[in-house]
Amino acid sequence: MNSPRTGKILGLDGLRTIALFGVLFFHMFPNAVSGGYFGVILFFVISGFLSGYSSSLNREGKLLPYYARRAKRIYPALVIMIFITVEMIAILDHFRLQNAWEEILSVLLGYNNYWQIYKRADYFANLASGSAFTHLWYISILMQFELVWPLLFRFVFSHGKEKTLFRIFLGSLAIMPMLSFLPSVSKSLLYYGTLSRIHALLGGAWLGMRRGRRKRMGRMKPAISLVLLLLFVLTTVWIFLQADGRKDWVYHFGMAGYALLSLIALTVLLMDQRRAGPLLELPVFAFFSRYSYEIYLWQMPVLFVFGLKGLNTSAWHFVLQGLVLLLLSVWTNTVVSRLFP
Repeated sequence: MNSPRTGKILGLDGLRTIALFGVLFFHMFPNAVSGGYFGVILFFVISGFLSGYSSSLNREGKLLPYYARRAKRIYPALVIMIFITVEMIAILDHFRLQNAWEEILSVLLGYNNYWQIYKRADYFANLASGSAFTHLWYISILMQFELVWPLLFRFVFSHGKEKTLFRIFLGSLAIMPMLSFLPSVSKSLLYYGTLSRIHALLGGAWLGMRRGRRKRMGRMKPAISLVLLLLFVLTTVWIFLQADGRKDWVYHFGMAGYALLSLIALTVLLMDQRRAGPLLELPVFAFFSRYSYEIYLWQMPVLFVFGLKGLNTSAWHFVLQGLVLLLLSVWTNTVVSRLFP
């Protein structure tokens, strides 16, 4: 059951906000919130779910309209952010742009994660000395998934092979754990690799397809759903505080395990929309969910530019960063909405 008034799936705003704040606090306070980057996994699950759900509802068959909608969602805000960030860095420290153009090109063309692998980038080391665009590897994996997803959906939907998608998901779930035990495989490849990350997107897409095709998911007793949801939130908080990305267990079972937990949490919300869903539908969650994409885009550029000016040493500096981040995000969303209604 969805929201009776809007057809909206209740609880997604809250999950998206949890993911957003995990990533944001990790970038701002990497020592205190050392596992906040796990929020990206939750983002992947939600993105995959929405792609599968939307495709199933609309029975999408034409590729160009699908790609046009996704490009309109991804590129305008991305281009605005890159243009303004480049201008600010050029004013404050133009030497920082000497090696930035190939990175920017890799972002715009959707292969930044592979560019990071080629450069043997260490995401956790680069937070302090990297670029304003270090975080955009995530957008590249989304682009790659969106490029392939409509083709995969057409195959799965037209041949009635939903179970095949589930099997692909299960197979992909084992890729990162297996690779992580090979001494020749770097953590850079594990962290940035599309194949080692695709399980979260595929799992979400499979769940979205089931929901969109109105497959029976059963019902869950309210007490059980509330306990499971509370356990997920508490586990997420613990992971955000403890999961240092340089530890082996993160790659052996941590990331794949958290993707499964995220799928379970999303399933709980779908099975108990009356009670569990509204718990994650507070107005503040709706606000941050609405601007989550823009906030994600702007977070590193804001931190980077403030760092160039040395404005990252006090609590007031971080408050100011947060205000600037919100203003830029709301402004970008408003501009894009008006230019591309």
